[in-house]
Amino acid sequence: GASNQFEAAGFIRSDDNEAWPNLQYHFLPIAISYNGKSAVQGHGFQAHVGSMRSQSKGRVRLTSLDPKAAPSIFFNYMAEERDWEEFRAAIRLTREIIAQPALDPYRGRELAPGAQAQTDAELDEYVRNHAETAYHPCGSCRMGSDETSVVDGAGRVHGLDNLRVVDASLFPVIPTGNLNAPTIMLAEKMADKIRGRAPLPPSDADYFVIEPGTPAKKPAKRKIDSAPIND
Repeated sequence: GASNQFEAAGFIRSDDNEAWPNLQYHFLPIAISYNGKSAVQGHGFQAHVGSMRSQSKGRVRLTSLDPKAAPSIFFNYMAEERDWEEFRAAIRLTREIIAQPALDPYRGRELAPGAQAQTDAELDEYVRNHAETAYHPCGSCRMGSDETSVVDGAGRVHGLDNLRVVDASLFPVIPTGNLNAPTIMLAEKMADKIRGRAPLPPSDADYFVIEPGTPAKKPAKRKIDSAPIND
């Protein structure tokens, strides 16, 4: 009762050409649908895996001049071929992980998509019928100064006075991971800007970027150059 059943997590690259982890894992010690409505009748475990930086882009559109009217939201999942490539890799890498000797005492038959699904077409069919969303959308009011951006570095809407946006819609790109922590960070920085407070000094914390083509065991160490969001 003290667990939400997501007992472990991790980030990996689908291949050596990725500079950042592009797949995220959640491990569950039960076998159940993502929405929790149906469980496998028996013992099991599973890994939820999803793409971190999908190239597919959706849209949000007004449906009425009435501000209370619900907007039209089109997520446009899996519109880009790269998304399909990442999901195929995710399934195959998950199989490789679960086939490791450490899981020998616990592993049974593959429940889904099932050992019979091996070809790209078979994996695509499974993804098409069973992929679900975790509802972590962002970027519909992206920050920037180009013609596709909506707000500036202080959350002020371009072309309008006295209107700011402060939420995950400001991200110009999708963060690698869940949106909770980066949204809190953005809101803290925006609160300082709105109140006229000086930002915290830039961080010099170490971080790692893996050059494309470099094996994951040899990361390149770098420094964060700047932390503040600029006007």
